[in-house]
Amino acid sequence: MKKQIKSLSISLLIYSMFVILIGWKLTWFSNQSDTLFSQYGIIEMFKRLFNFFVNDASFSPLREGILLVSFGAIILVSFWTIFLKLRKQLIALIVVDFILSFIILADAIYFRYFEDLISSAVLLQIKQMSSLGSSVGDLFTWKDFLLFGDVLIFIVLLVVLYKKIPHNKNANPALRLATGLVAGAAGAWLFFYPLHDFVEKGGAYLFDKTLSSMRVYEVTGLFGFHGFDTYKYLDEYVLNKKEVSAKDRKDAQAWFQDKNEEPPVQTAYEGKAAGKNLIMVQLEAYQSYVIDKKVNGQEITPNLNKLKKESLYFSDIHHQTASGRTSDAEFSANTSFYPLATGSAYVRFPRNEYDSLPLIMKESGYDTAAFHAYKPGFWNRYIVYPNLGFNEFHSIEDFKKGEQVGWSLGDESFFTQSVDIMKKGKDPFYSFLIALTSHYPYTMPAQYQNLDIDDVGDVNLRNYLQSVHYVDQAVGTFIEKLKKEGLWENSVVVFYGDHDSGYMQANTGSTLFANTKADKLGELEVKDGIPLLMHVPGVDGKEINKAGGQVDIMPTLLHLFGMNKENYHHMGQNLLDDKEGSVVFRYGSVKTDKYYYKAAYDLKLENGTCYDIEKRESVSAETCKPLYDKSIEHLGISDDVIFGNLVELWRN
Repeated sequence: MKKQIKSLSISLLIYSMFVILIGWKLTWFSNQSDTLFSQYGIIEMFKRLFNFFVNDASFSPLREGILLVSFGAIILVSFWTIFLKLRKQLIALIVVDFILSFIILADAIYFRYFEDLISSAVLLQIKQMSSLGSSVGDLFTWKDFLLFGDVLIFIVLLVVLYKKIPHNKNANPALRLATGLVAGAAGAWLFFYPLHDFVEKGGAYLFDKTLSSMRVYEVTGLFGFHGFDTYKYLDEYVLNKKEVSAKDRKDAQAWFQDKNEEPPVQTAYEGKAAGKNLIMVQLEAYQSYVIDKKVNGQEITPNLNKLKKESLYFSDIHHQTASGRTSDAEFSANTSFYPLATGSAYVRFPRNEYDSLPLIMKESGYDTAAFHAYKPGFWNRYIVYPNLGFNEFHSIEDFKKGEQVGWSLGDESFFTQSVDIMKKGKDPFYSFLIALTSHYPYTMPAQYQNLDIDDVGDVNLRNYLQSVHYVDQAVGTFIEKLKKEGLWENSVVVFYGDHDSGYMQANTGSTLFANTKADKLGELEVKDGIPLLMHVPGVDGKEINKAGGQVDIMPTLLHLFGMNKENYHHMGQNLLDDKEGSVVFRYGSVKTDKYYYKAAYDLKLENGTCYDIEKRESVSAETCKPLYDKSIEHLGISDDVIFGNLVELWRN
């Protein structure tokens, strides 16, 4: 009996070390993602757990609650190893340790670029991730692999000491079984009690709507999120495929009817672009903070700076993308709907129908074409574009070889070859171009690095500035080519950024360079800011300081082209009218011309932060309640339309 107890004690000691090590790795991930664990060290975490159990202290779901849930999850996925004899237990723990460490590392790498977690929907886009190639490699550091240091040590010890580890032939299986079941029950309580408490206090909406993976993570912990995400995916797409209820369909239709019944605001710009061609260019990872900026006396974007003076320049525009990134941007710009919280609408719902920009223009007699010098299957574009209303899609297969810069054909060659294709087409036309050169990791061949910035910021910022400067030069060549071919004066030409650079993290060289106001609000404003320029022949240049996003591009263009109709289903606003501007972000935050509401991870109003933009200070969260309500309503309606393919339903 003593040998059995001794053997079990060794097993429990090893198991406890395993739980502590995985807990430390979760803390590491929290530091990487700057989420709630990062407030505590591992010692502080255990102090809080001790205080909760010994002093019967209440806990916050977003503080002590996530600690309990996280350790409960570790135990739940591993308690069964206690049932095994010592040798087999060690082998099992090494395997579990490796799997959990791999999940933590994969989420950390993914978060560094997308600021999100890997969801089941994202895994459907694994082809897109594999195409990132060296971009993914650049997200790693050698320190990341220290996560597997304990696995390696345990493997070495197991090999060296394998014969010395007792076989436990006389071990009492009932004793191990009872101990393991107690551990499993404890893990289940640690995991489910805080979640039950959160739901009982009104948190069920977070799991019902799942507006953001990170919001769920802040309640369930990392492993809990993956468990919930897997369950939700199987439930919605395999067992009980999600359908939009009749009530939600009716509510969504009523919302659009109310929106369309509002009297349209007439402006001096309405119909100014009627009959003109439309050329819209989506610039990769282009942010507004580089516009009109100099570094070491050199203009970063001289051509866009010049164009800005001759165009309608919208100076308070923000990207609204989520994990679909580039595809999210083009989706919102061409449909006026919000992207999905997880995954890309292009991948998850490629055959949906919308009152899209290319479709409306095609119905008005326009020839429509999309241009992108990359693989046609990337983001399912070859499937999506015909459904959106594009007559043609010119992918990498349709371009001649030119300079290789970044992922593919350099933007300068891409732009000039695209013009050659446009001039052979029919008038009027809508051409949608997706640029690519300034894609992460922004490294440029030496011959294209034309800025003298060796003493500026960190290497990441320098790479980014060199890449956007190259793209600006390509834009200049593009404009000259359009003028030469006689297309400039007969075309509305639009440029906008698709998403942030991924380097706008607090206290980095990027933020210090970009942020002219040293406050939290300034960082938020700069982080998601993108340029939006519309050059309209015959219309004088003007800067318009109105809050907006990518869902607003399409309604604004329809106003310019005089193609407004009452029965279109669009979420966005016309940026040219005199109404107050606003932009809803995919994760629940909202910005207007007066306020910025930064949503909390649990999506509760009182846990978010409301900023008065003019005073540049935080105010009561209740002040931003109308913004908060708008974000929940807009995102919910947009999701229902996409999940239920409601536009097609309403058409029929």
